[in-house]
Order: sequence, then structure tokens, then C-alpha cells
Amino acid sequence: MVIFMKLYIDISVLTLATYVTGIQRATCEVTVRFLENSNFETVLLHYNAADNCYYRINNLSFLNYYIRQKGVKEKMITKTPVKLEEIAQGCIFFDLDAVWMGRIKRSYLLPVLKRQGAKIAVHIYDIIPVTHPQYCLQRGVYCFMDYIGAHLIYADVIITNAGATAGALDNLADAVKTPLPPCHIVPLGADFNHAETVWEKEVGKNISTAAMKRPFLLMVGTLEPRKNHKLLLSAYDRGLKKMGCNLIFAGAVGWNMEQFTSALNNHPDYGTHIFHFEGLNDQEIFYLYQKAQFVVFPSYTEGFGLPVVEAFVHGTPVLAADIPVLREVGKEYAVYFKQDDADELCTKVMFYTEHNAEYEKIKQKLLAYRPISWKDSADKMEEIFMEELQ
Repeated sequence: MVIFMKLYIDISVLTLATYVTGIQRATCEVTVRFLENSNFETVLLHYNAADNCYYRINNLSFLNYYIRQKGVKEKMITKTPVKLEEIAQGCIFFDLDAVWMGRIKRSYLLPVLKRQGAKIAVHIYDIIPVTHPQYCLQRGVYCFMDYIGAHLIYADVIITNAGATAGALDNLADAVKTPLPPCHIVPLGADFNHAETVWEKEVGKNISTAAMKRPFLLMVGTLEPRKNHKLLLSAYDRGLKKMGCNLIFAGAVGWNMEQFTSALNNHPDYGTHIFHFEGLNDQEIFYLYQKAQFVVFPSYTEGFGLPVVEAFVHGTPVLAADIPVLREVGKEYAVYFKQDDADELCTKVMFYTEHNAEYEKIKQKLLAYRPISWKDSADKMEEIFMEELQ
């Protein structure tokens, strides 16, 4: 029996990211737990396209930068090259990051590692570029096709965070007549210490001022087409404003959002009742979660929907589009409305505004909500590796 001593994780996209959100957030959190708790020797990799090689990332410097906010990000990347030949028998290569956005294609890399005897594991967050390419950049779709195709062929184990994604993968494998590698579902984590109260003095004055004006609905996440931010802005004009609700959008502006941001910035209530904040730190995001009347999640499609879990952890009710993955994640704790129906969203908000006892029932139910932690997620992944890859 082979005992795996080394776990290699390519975090090149994380190290280049300006904001640690979405997949980069999950990559960071899981990687930290592997470094702190795993029985494996974890080797972190950064691919340098100019030198056409991987360099090792100093593990302690990684933890200092991402957990303790100390040091300089670029300095955690050492000058120690990691040759592909060393990722061989007795090693696991784990694709945890959004690596299809990187420079080294998996259609080249994975067969090389496979021939050397390495085991291949991958965390697939969703296959939206396959199922909903209209919400993705064209170049990103092409790159993702290379990534997903290579892993269907070469991966020894797949991890997803939702049954909906596992089902979509099964359908894809069936369509291309390729056996699906063993697939396991491991939900993303949410740690309870993040739910500690954040006070006004701990956030920017502009954040606390916006949050204290009157009840507000909150959307958290990158502004991109599939998140459907325009629905919430439409609902504001169709009834939320009259009810006395403000809106707060928290997230960086992504691609193809010029029309929305123009409508947002030129709205007559922008800056007084409608707000958009970018580059918020965790404390400020958690503060907004705590203060929101509802977190709204009107996405057309999702891989998981981590803000739903984070809202629950902070005791904040969620209004979610009625799509399978959000039903899976939100369970009986969320309130659902018909996809793309601004009027029904307004109706739901009005009901709970006028019936405070019903609103408090949701808040009380959330006291019983218990997500898994990021350590739980990482531990489950390690358990899968031990069971499937020895």
C-alpha cells in the first residue's frame, strides 16, 4: 500500500487575485486548514509563465499573509523551483483553485503527472461555463473546456460542494461518453467565530452610515451577469422604495456589467438609499450581514452560494431565487421567490415587513442553523484522499 506523503496544490490564481472572494476564498480557507491540520506534507505552487515552471510558496509566509495579515504577498513565492518530475508516485496533485484561468493547461499537465504515478484530485465548484456559457467570458469558456475535459479523463477523484454540481457532472460525462471518476460532495465551510459581533467603530464611516439609515436589503458577491443584480434594482423601483427599504451591493465590478453599473450610478437614489461598496474587508462584510434585513440571492445559476451560508451564520434571513442549488444549500432556512420575478420579491419583503412575528420566526429558526466549518471541509477532503487514492 502506498502512503502519500506530499500534497501539491497549485494556488497561482489565488496569489494573483486582488480580492479573495468566491473560489479564491474557498481555496484560501481550505489550504490554510491543510497547512495547519493535515497529515500530508502540503506543497504550495505558483506557476511563473515567464520562466515556464512552478515555484514553491513558503507555507509560513502564506499563513502570515492570508491569516495574520503580515508580510508581502509577492515575497511568499520563493525562488525554489518545483520540477514536474518530483510530482510522482506517492504524491497527490490537488486542483483546488480556479486553475483554468492560469497559463499551464491541464490537457498538458495532467497526463504528464499521471504517467509519473501521481494521483489527481480536483475540486469542481460548478460547470457553469458548460451549462450556462452566456454568463461567462468567451475565453474563459474555452479554457474551462480544457480544464474540465482533462479532469474527466485523468482525475482519480472529484470533489464538489453540492449535489446539483455532481448531477451536472454526471450528465456531462454521460453526454461525452466518459466514465465519471469517483465524485464526493463536501459543502463549503463557515466558521462560527466569524459571527462575533462587529461594532460600528470597526468599520468605515461610510459603511456604518449606509447601514444605519433605514432597513436595507444586501447583495454580497462580484457584480457579474449571472448574479442578477439588476433584479434587485428593479424590485427597488417596483416596490421596495415605497416600503422604505434601502439597497446595499457589496462586491467588485466584474465583466460585462457596464449597463447595470450605469443604471446604478445614475439612479436618483444612488448614494442616499442605494449604495455600492467595493474592496470591503471581512469585518465590514460581516457588519453588513449583521445589520441587513435580508440578504438577497437572485442568481440565475450557482455552484454553491456561500453568502447564503454566511448570512445564516450571522442570523440574517435570506431571500433566494428558487433554483435547485439554492434549495439544496438554503434548505428550510431560506425564503424562496420565483426566479427573475421582481414583483414576487417585493411581495415577500412586504409580507415580512408587515408581519414582524413571522420575520422573527425565521430569525429564531436560524439560531439552530449549524454549517460545517472550513476545518470540517478540509478534514473530509483528506479523508476522501485517504480512502480513494491509496
